[in-house]
Amino acid sequence: MKGKIKLNFIFPVVTAILSVVWMYKGLFEYGMWDAASTSPKDGLFPFIIAAVLLIASIFNIISSFKEKPVTFEKNALYLVAALALVYFFTEYIGLLPALFIFYVLWLKLYARVDWKTTIIATVALFAVVYFGFAVGLQIRFPQGLLFEMLLG
Repeated sequence: MKGKIKLNFIFPVVTAILSVVWMYKGLFEYGMWDAASTSPKDGLFPFIIAAVLLIASIFNIISSFKEKPVTFEKNALYLVAALALVYFFTEYIGLLPALFIFYVLWLKLYARVDWKTTIIATVALFAVVYFGFAVGLQIRFPQGLLFEMLLG
């Protein structure tokens, strides 16, 4: 296995790159702090989470040199493909509807959870997400082109 790049090295490198991208977006595109109202702007929380992810990624990169190579499971591609579809459909139907569809399909098709549990879990999760983030923290989620056309 000498000379081959290990998956447990590649993954933290990718997450480190993504965290730097989100730190940049949080700092320069969304802004960190609103001096006029003395409240955080949309970029503060992504910046903090990305900074923590960057630190964790650096530690994982360092420790990956001491670890044995991990095996790659084909089932992991389902999650990567599903998340890529969520990202793609967020542009068209919005983040919350895309996540809603992903969550229900994941519970039914992949986890094979019964309908009663799926409905209860979905309602509970989206109540926490909506009231905790959208209402409580006043985080604006991307609405997508469909809702922009319907609303205005």
